[in-house]
Amino acid sequence: MVTRSMTTFPLADFGWFENQLDRLAQEAFGAREQASVATLPVDVFDRGDELIIQAFVPGLRAEHLDVHVDNGVVTITGSYPRLYDGDEIRGYTWYARELRGGRFQRSIALPYKVDWDSSSAAVSDGILRLVFPKAAEARPRRIEVTDHSSGVSMPELTSTTGVTS
Repeated sequence: MVTRSMTTFPLADFGWFENQLDRLAQEAFGAREQASVATLPVDVFDRGDELIIQAFVPGLRAEHLDVHVDNGVVTITGSYPRLYDGDEIRGYTWYARELRGGRFQRSIALPYKVDWDSSSAAVSDGILRLVFPKAAEARPRRIEVTDHSSGVSMPELTSTTGVTS
């Protein structure tokens, strides 16, 4: 019997659980068909005048990736190669099987309007980097306050505590 203590991060145990299911399936029925890649880990952050999305895509080149934008949602799709074919793996004894192949897709709703025409996408060293400059209407602005005082006498405030002179 395999024992495992719970971690402080509950979702970490799901990977362990899946590995145990793989092991049991392999023992009972032979090697289980390799599952597809479930998700694409990303970071999304605002750097002032632009929004950055970075994703781990180890081993992939630009021709393996596709980025689409529709109605304020960026969708990244791609495919990792399958390392083994179904017939080849039947005779293997698996002790760990974590390298997943197959298609993946990740959609991210953007928090504000961006300038699509000035956007860029590049992949280097296993990291896909998307850069979206903020649209002019999404950038913060300072509105100048002008004084249009009339001849009407009003008390002058000297502090925010409500004390007048």
